[in-house]
Amino acid sequence: MERITASWADQSLGYRSAEPSVWQEARSTLRRYFGFPDFRPGQRDAIGAALSGKDALIVMPTGGGKSLCYQIPALLRPGLTLVVSPLIALMLDQVAALQRRDIAAELVNSTLAPEEIEERLGRAARGDLKLLYVAPERFQSRLFRRALGEMRVSLVAVDEAHCVSEWGHDFRPSYLQLRDVWPSLGRPQILALTATATPEVRRDIVTELDLDRPRVIVRGFDRPNLCWQVVREEKLSGKSAALISLLGTRGEAAVVYASTRKMVEGVTELLRARGLAAASYHAGLRREQRAQVQEEWTSGRTPVVVATNAFGMGIDKEDVRRVIHFQMPGSLEAYYQEAGRAGRDGERADCILLHSYGDRFTHEFFIRTAYPTRKVVVATYRALRRAMTRSRGPILGARLAPSVPGIKSEREVYSALRILKEQGIVEDTRSRRGCRVRWIVSPEELQRLLDGGSESDRESALRTVLKGLARASAYGARRQLSLARREIARWAGADFATASRCLDALQEMGVLGWRNDGASPGYLLKDGQSEHDEPPVDWERVARRRTLELRKLRSMERYAYQGGCRRRYLLDYFGERTAFFRCAACDRCSREAIV
Repeated sequence: MERITASWADQSLGYRSAEPSVWQEARSTLRRYFGFPDFRPGQRDAIGAALSGKDALIVMPTGGGKSLCYQIPALLRPGLTLVVSPLIALMLDQVAALQRRDIAAELVNSTLAPEEIEERLGRAARGDLKLLYVAPERFQSRLFRRALGEMRVSLVAVDEAHCVSEWGHDFRPSYLQLRDVWPSLGRPQILALTATATPEVRRDIVTELDLDRPRVIVRGFDRPNLCWQVVREEKLSGKSAALISLLGTRGEAAVVYASTRKMVEGVTELLRARGLAAASYHAGLRREQRAQVQEEWTSGRTPVVVATNAFGMGIDKEDVRRVIHFQMPGSLEAYYQEAGRAGRDGERADCILLHSYGDRFTHEFFIRTAYPTRKVVVATYRALRRAMTRSRGPILGARLAPSVPGIKSEREVYSALRILKEQGIVEDTRSRRGCRVRWIVSPEELQRLLDGGSESDRESALRTVLKGLARASAYGARRQLSLARREIARWAGADFATASRCLDALQEMGVLGWRNDGASPGYLLKDGQSEHDEPPVDWERVARRRTLELRKLRSMERYAYQGGCRRRYLLDYFGERTAFFRCAACDRCSREAIV
């Protein structure tokens, strides 16, 4: 690595005029760690931009290999590469893949104990890591910001950069705070990466992340091997029959997307009843269940997975022959990203939308509840203020909902609380929840317990929690631990109530002592915020977000009713000029589209 570092330091590289020796180093690194013989054309441009030392915006479709565009430069240059990623599951997958390749990478997120976070940040400060993955919310921590000052950060990769834009399909306010961090890091090079970005979103990314005269690399959105199709079926029975016909009996890998958990479960039962091997995937399943479904689908044992949009981030399965949307998504960005998981091997694949006019009402409901009216937000604020005069502790959203007039769904109250939280008016105390554990047994006694023989189901559950605690404490070397409840619940494979019963049992056995530490779950008005009769909310911003979501829904609906080439419509939406009027790769341009 010293030789690679020297070549970086000695040469000022242009992204199209990199020295042959540097490209040789880059290809050698690619082959050594990732096993690929050479870069794809889009990757070469993007990595060249990254090696130039200047800021860059890299837009590359799903399956194009965006991660390598910052991972290769991270290995070629000195210092630490900080990767900002919005999803814990995606971070876990990427870090695990890098570690399997003997690359020094780690992540810091809310599932870790404070001791683990401190240890990993220490390794980053000592220069023992090449890549550190963090969520954008992590920068709100003063301790983390202080730790960053001790690190030599030479590159920041902002993944899913469309989240910084209100025009994007997954806007996250925490991304807007990132630009304030750059000066404290000595203004390192910034790479912004995303799979789907319209021209409006690209302009927002450059502005909101404060990119300095960036190289803009837009890899063509066109995927000629994908066939775009819409099947109009107004009734659920018609959609069901069409889905079964489209999947056939060939056992090919496929993903079926639905908008709600209830619909996912219903479609899965439908397919199973017809003899098709299918599994459900949605956020309501336990993490272990989701991991099992993903592994069985990836291995081919379960050819069809029926899922909400919770499925797909970080998935890299090349032979998906069909992606079928049982219901229309809420935006073309979401649709293109999900459908783009088909045909990554370059072979023919079908992206099929089963559409009915009623699909739009599901998304209108989602939008209305996600961005409630000013009247609902104010009523929620006042209800919380009243509740806090009667109770000293945090207020649960479910308990608050009955006292909020004019709502049609409890979801509106949670959305109102989310808006108030984003505006700095309300605190969600889940971020402060944790517990303290103190070992009673010695490290030697702990090891004997871990090495025990046969066990009942109850003893197995206790041993699983015990193993997690042992790892977190370096097998008893640290005698006291402060842990997030969700971490212990994950070890137990259940909720925290189940995990706490395991802790109680271990305490009764004299293995450890423990107690709850931190606030109960719920919502509180922050100091000084209860004095207002109406909360100081940026109402124009909330209304603008609601309008943008409805506008994107209309664009998605126009795709379904499109009279011309669907492929051309998609490319025009993402700002890519096309030279064709008929593509022979959609149902409008080819009579042989549906197979």
